[in-house]
Amino acid sequence: MIDSLGSAGRGASRPAILGLLAVVAIGVGLGAARLVGGSPRRGPIAIPNPNATAPSEYVAGSVRHIETGSAPELLLPDSIPPSNPSRLLWFEGRAAHATAGDQTIVLDGAGGLLRFDRNLRVRRISFQLEGREPTSVAPAPDYGYWIVDGDGQLFLLDEFGMVVKQRQAPFPYATLRADSAGSEVWLARSPARWSYTWADPTQPLLLRLSDPGGDGAFEPVGSMRIPEHVLLGELANAGHLAVSDDALYFAPFIRDEVVAMTRDGDTLWIAHRGLPQSVDEPKILVEDGEPEIDYAPVNLGIAIGPDDRLYVSSIPGFTTAESRLDVFERRSGRLLRTAVLDTPLPTLSVDGAGRVYLLDPFRLLTGVAPADRQPFHPFALPLLSGGELSLDDLRGKVVLVNFWASWCAPCRAEMPALDSLRKSIDDPEFAFITMNEDVNAAQAEAFISEFAFQFPVALGGGKLKADYHYLGLPFTVLLDRDGREVQRWIGFAGPDQIRVIRSVIDAELARGEGTPGEMGGHRH
Repeated sequence: MIDSLGSAGRGASRPAILGLLAVVAIGVGLGAARLVGGSPRRGPIAIPNPNATAPSEYVAGSVRHIETGSAPELLLPDSIPPSNPSRLLWFEGRAAHATAGDQTIVLDGAGGLLRFDRNLRVRRISFQLEGREPTSVAPAPDYGYWIVDGDGQLFLLDEFGMVVKQRQAPFPYATLRADSAGSEVWLARSPARWSYTWADPTQPLLLRLSDPGGDGAFEPVGSMRIPEHVLLGELANAGHLAVSDDALYFAPFIRDEVVAMTRDGDTLWIAHRGLPQSVDEPKILVEDGEPEIDYAPVNLGIAIGPDDRLYVSSIPGFTTAESRLDVFERRSGRLLRTAVLDTPLPTLSVDGAGRVYLLDPFRLLTGVAPADRQPFHPFALPLLSGGELSLDDLRGKVVLVNFWASWCAPCRAEMPALDSLRKSIDDPEFAFITMNEDVNAAQAEAFISEFAFQFPVALGGGKLKADYHYLGLPFTVLLDRDGREVQRWIGFAGPDQIRVIRSVIDAELARGEGTPGEMGGHRH
C-alpha cells in the first residue's frame, strides 16, 4: 500500500516483501458471496474468544502502557457487501479518508482518486499533476484535496483536481491526515519511502497546518525518536496517523505500538500486542559485505470507524500473506476484538454498529454506474500501419488501451501477454489498441516487427503524457462503449494482472449497451 510498506531511501528499490504484496489483492475472489432475496442473512459481528487473556498495565513516567493480551472477542468480517451505510477504511490496503458529506476518498494507485459515498458507490477523479505521483491524499476545504507527491511536494487542489497551491513539505516524504472538512492537515513521516538523513532531535514527530489556504506555518507536534543509527531517523519515526476531535492516534511502522496523544502531542497511553517482528529501532547491519537494514513491517494503517472505535491493520508476524485487524476502545486503549485476514492489502469498510466488511475491490470498481465514469481524453493519432485512429472510431466497442514505448522494459514483458489476451477474446464488440510514446516512430516499428504483432499502434510522438497524466509505463485503461474509463492499471504485475483484466473485460462486455445513467443491461 502506498501508505504502508516502505522503501529504503530516496531512489532505492523497495524491500523484497513488496514484490510479493504488490499483486496479492489484485485477484481477490471474483466469486464473492452474493445477496439472496435482497436481504442477506448475516452472522454475529464477533464471537467470544475462548483463548482470551486479560490485559496488564504499568506506568512509565506519566504514560500508561497496556499489554493487551488476547482480545476478548474474535472479529468476524462479513464478505457480503453491506446493506446499511458504511465507511470505507482501506482500499487494497491504501488508507481511505472521511470527507464532508459522509464520503471517503482514497488514491486509486494509478495517479487518480476514488470517491466513495456511504453506500460505497464510487466515482473516479483525475488530478492535473503533470505526471507527478500522488503518494498520499487528505480532504481539503470546499471539497478540494491535499496531495503529497513522490518528490515531497505538498499540493492544494480544487474539487476538479486542479492545482491551487504548491509548496515543499517539511518531511522528505510525508503521509497526510485531515479532519473531514480539511480545515487542518497533519503530516507524518511516510512508511512507503524514506530518505537517509541525519536525525535531528529538534524535529517533531508530526506537523500540523491549520491554515485552510495552505500558506501558514507548520506547527510541531510531539517529539522525534532518535535511533542509535542516526541516518535511520526517518524510518524510525515513520508511521500512520488517525485524527479525532479530541486526540491523535499514531501507529509506528516498525514497532508494536499504538500510541494515543493529545492534539498537542502529549502521550496518553501506549498499547502493545506482542507482535514478534517488532524492533525498538532499525539498525544498519553488514551481511556478506553488503549493508542491510534490520527491520520488519508491523503496522500497516490506523483509522477511526463510524462506531468511534480505533481500527489498526498490522502484519501478525514474519509473513507476507496475512494481515491482522485489531479493534480498540480509543479512549482507554482496551483491545476489544481481533481478526486475521488472508490478505495483507485488504479492502475494508465498517458500519455504525461495528460490523466489518471484507470487500472485493473488483466488484466495487466494476459496479460504478456508467454515467459516473470519467471520459477518456479524446485523440486522433496517426497509425504505424498508415491512416489515422480516433476515439470516435471506437464508439460502441469495449476497448483495452495500452500505453507503451520501445525503451520500457516492463512493456517488453507485458505486450506479448496482452496480445495473447487479445487473441483469446473472440467478440466483435471488443477492441485492443496501443498508444506508443516513442519520439522516433522507427523504434516503435522495430519493436512491433520483432514480435510480429498485428494490433493497431497509434503514434503519440512522446507527447501523450501531457494529456493522460500517467505515472509511468506500461499504463493500461479499459474503456466502455461510450469511451469512458472503466478501470486503470499502472505497471505490469504478471499473470494475475492479466487474469483480472480479462475478468473486467468480460464483465463490461456482458453489461451491454444499457441505458444512459444506469448500470447497464446484459447481452446474451
